[in-house]
Amino acid sequence: MLLQTKHLLSITLILLLLIIGCNRDEHIETLIIGPYKVDCVGAFEQECYLEFNEERQRWEFFYEGIQGFDFEPGFIWTLKVSLHEREEGIQDVGRYEYRLVEVLDKEAASVDERPPRKP
Repeated sequence: MLLQTKHLLSITLILLLLIIGCNRDEHIETLIIGPYKVDCVGAFEQECYLEFNEERQRWEFFYEGIQGFDFEPGFIWTLKVSLHEREEGIQDVGRYEYRLVEVLDKEAASVDERPPRKP
């Protein structure tokens, strides 16, 4: 009986440490990024990615950067990204910081087709 209690306590402790170690602010999403960047104006003039909004079935401006993503024109990218909440008080940026987790697909596409074809 004492041995079972020790195992139960050990397992509980391990699970508790795993839960505490997980970042609760992290969220995973899939983004589809177009084959070229476009001029856009958010808080200031900049170049934006085009993101395909599957619900609306159209390309839209994506104002944020994606840490770890080496954009190369001429491809439609399907990316797995993690979102991390930014500290409060940071001005002129979105609520989340995007970080590349994995490139899921990289499909050749024309940079001359405006707007790009649907993925």
